[in-house]
Amino acid sequence: MDRKKPFVSNSLPSVSVFPQDGKFWRIDWFGELAFPNRAIRRTQPSLLIHLSRILDPNFTVDPTILLSPDSTAPARFQRKVWVSVGTLAVLRIGDIWRDGKLATAPEYQLEQFPGLRIDDTTVHLVKAGLNLDDKGFLVPLSEHPWHLQCTHSYCMMVELDGGRRILIPCIELIRFYFGSSSNLITKLFLPPLQRKSLYGHERFDNVSRCLVLHLAEKISGASAADIGRLHLDPMAWRAAVHVGTSALKASLANQHVYPQALFPFEGDTTLIASGKWLSLGGQANATFLVYSLRSCSHPFPFRSLSYKIHGAQPGSRAPNQSNDRQESTGPQRRPAPDSAEQSIVEQDASNRLAAKIGPVRLEPRFPDLKNKAVWKAKALIDSVPDSGALGRAGASVDRASVGEPGSEQRIRPVDLAVVLGNLDKRHPPVFLRDAVDELERLNGFDIELLTNSDEDGWTLPITALSNDDGEIDARLFVEEADGMLRLRRASAFAVKNKREHISIVVIESLPSYFKLYTTNGKRADEIDVTLRCAAGDYAFSPASDGSSISELIAWVFDASEH
Repeated sequence: MDRKKPFVSNSLPSVSVFPQDGKFWRIDWFGELAFPNRAIRRTQPSLLIHLSRILDPNFTVDPTILLSPDSTAPARFQRKVWVSVGTLAVLRIGDIWRDGKLATAPEYQLEQFPGLRIDDTTVHLVKAGLNLDDKGFLVPLSEHPWHLQCTHSYCMMVELDGGRRILIPCIELIRFYFGSSSNLITKLFLPPLQRKSLYGHERFDNVSRCLVLHLAEKISGASAADIGRLHLDPMAWRAAVHVGTSALKASLANQHVYPQALFPFEGDTTLIASGKWLSLGGQANATFLVYSLRSCSHPFPFRSLSYKIHGAQPGSRAPNQSNDRQESTGPQRRPAPDSAEQSIVEQDASNRLAAKIGPVRLEPRFPDLKNKAVWKAKALIDSVPDSGALGRAGASVDRASVGEPGSEQRIRPVDLAVVLGNLDKRHPPVFLRDAVDELERLNGFDIELLTNSDEDGWTLPITALSNDDGEIDARLFVEEADGMLRLRRASAFAVKNKREHISIVVIESLPSYFKLYTTNGKRADEIDVTLRCAAGDYAFSPASDGSSISELIAWVFDASEH
C-alpha cells in the first residue's frame, strides 16, 4: 500500500510523568490498571505505561531500525510510569516522546487488511504471552521483547487466511474505538457504565436514518459519532460495558487488572494498522502485532447525526472558553489564562477552576464518516461579553489534568478531545464569508448556525445524491488543486422571529449558491431533509436567483405579516 508521511500533531499536550532527560523514549506497551496513589489521584484509575529508551539515533533517518530489539535498551531497563486513563486518548504504542512531548509517530510496518470478517468465529480474546497450540508464542521475545513484563495483558486475535492472524492489544482497541475524548474513555473504566451519563433525549428516524442526541454533561461533541454508535448498535454498547466489567471482575478476584476489549460491531471491515510482523513455529510473517490502529471502514449505523451539548443555549459561551470562578474578591477579576507550556499532571484537578476542552488534532479514523453529516447548532452571534472587557486576570495556569476535579491545587480540569480539522474554527470558509457577514448585519432575528461540524466549525459535505445506477451527480463535486475530486461543502442557518422560521442553505460554488426553505425547527430530521433538498436543487440548477440573502429574508418575513 502507499506509504504516507508519519503523522505528528503539534497539538498534543505535554505529559509531565514521561522522562524529561532530553532522550527519546518509546511507548512499548500498556500494562495493568490501578489507583496507584489515592492521596493525589482519586477521581480515576491509571494505566502503567512501559517505555524504552531509544539507543540508535539513526531512527530519525531510517525508522525501520526501530523494528529491531537492539534499537532500544533491554526490556528489563524499561521505565514504567502511571498515566491516567483519560490521557489514553493521545497515547499510542510505538510513538516516541522526548521531554514529555510527542517527537515522532513512526509507521513501522503499515498494513491494510481488506475484507475482514469480525464475529465470534474469527475473533478471540487471548493473552499476550499465549503459546498457541504448542506451536510457539504468539509474540516471541526474541523478536519482540518489549511486552516482557505484560504477558498477562489481553489482546484480540483476528484470524486471517493461510493460518495467519492479527493481534491487537486490548488497550489499543479501546483507545481507537472510544478514545475520541478523555471524558468518554474515562467513563468506560469506571463501572457501571450508564447511558444517561453519556446521552439522552435521543430520536432516530428509521427512514432517513437521522439520529438526534443530547450529550450528557461534560461529554464533548468530539465523541458524538462514537456515542451515536453506542446508542444504535447493541454490539457497541456491549463492548463499552465490557471494559469496566472485566476490570471490576479482576479487581474483585484480587488479580492484577488487565482490561479486556471487544470490537464495537459485527460484520465486514477493512483495517489499516501500524505494527510489526512476527513469526510463529518457523512460519515468517505469521502474526501481525498491531501497535496502533489507523483506520476502520465498518459503517456507522446512522446516515446523519445532530447533537446538542449539555447546557448549551443560543448565545452561550463556546465550550472551549474559560469561565473560572473568580480567584479573588474583586468582582471584575478576569478568568485565569492557561500557560502556553501547560502540561498534563497526574493529580486531581482543582474544584475552583472551570473545565476546558483541550482540542487535539489527529488523522481521521473512520472513512465512513467522511461523507456523513455530524453537527450541532450554535448561535451565529455570541451574546456573552468578551472577557477582555473585565479587569486584570490572575496568574496563568501551567498545569492541567484529565478527569473529574477533586482538589484545591491550581490545576486546570481538561477534556482532551480529538478533532479532525483546523483547530482555529473562528473564521468561516471563503465561500461562506459574505453570507455570514450579511446574516450578522440583520436586526430583529434569532439566527443559528445549524451545521457546526468538527471539521471546520461551519460546514458539512453536501448530501451525495445518486441515480438508480448509484452514480453521484458530477455537479456536486469540486476539483481540488491536485486534481482530486471531493464533495462540495454546505452550510445551513435558521432564521426566526416570533412568527416565522426558515432555513438558509449556502453551497460552495462561485458565486456562492444559497436558497431559502420553510422549516419549523421541530422535526428530528429536518436539517437533513433540508440539506438533501438543497443538494437536489443545486444539481438541477446551480445558480441563485440574483437576490441577496437579506432581500430574500425581508421578502419572506414581510409577506408573513400580510
